[in-house]
Amino acid sequence: MSTATAEQIADIYGRSLMDLAAQSQSIEAVAEDLDLISMLLEQNPDFEAFLGSPYFGEQAKRDVVRKILTGRLQRLTLNFLFVMIDHNRGRFLPEIIGRYRQLYRAYQGYQTVDVTVAQPMSDQEKDQLSKELAEAMNAKIDLEVHVDAALLGGMVIR
Repeated sequence: MSTATAEQIADIYGRSLMDLAAQSQSIEAVAEDLDLISMLLEQNPDFEAFLGSPYFGEQAKRDVVRKILTGRLQRLTLNFLFVMIDHNRGRFLPEIIGRYRQLYRAYQGYQTVDVTVAQPMSDQEKDQLSKELAEAMNAKIDLEVHVDAALLGGMVIR
């Protein structure tokens, strides 16, 4: 039996959540919920560790999530968290949130463009490149810039 990677798990759960949100016409509301959860995870690293810990049972995790987040999240989002807990996927929550955000940006009409450059780009250069790519691709652009000193010059656009 093969072991799924964090990226594969994030893709499966992120797509599932996006599909459920689309069916219930709550894509934006779920995105807002995930922003709240993300902020909570950043402010409380112990909470993230708790969700991913094998030392705490599913019921204990459900009880804590219910106590902290009931009334603050859409029912769909809360139930989705419970499913993740039940399937021991709590440790992948940041990756799943990241994948949902990617799908949400695509839903909003954005395309992610990865650019690898030899030297760091200034904010002005990034803005100019983003505008030129948006015009050439006739799309809104999320620009991801990576620096690779092995490049002799120029850039690689994907």
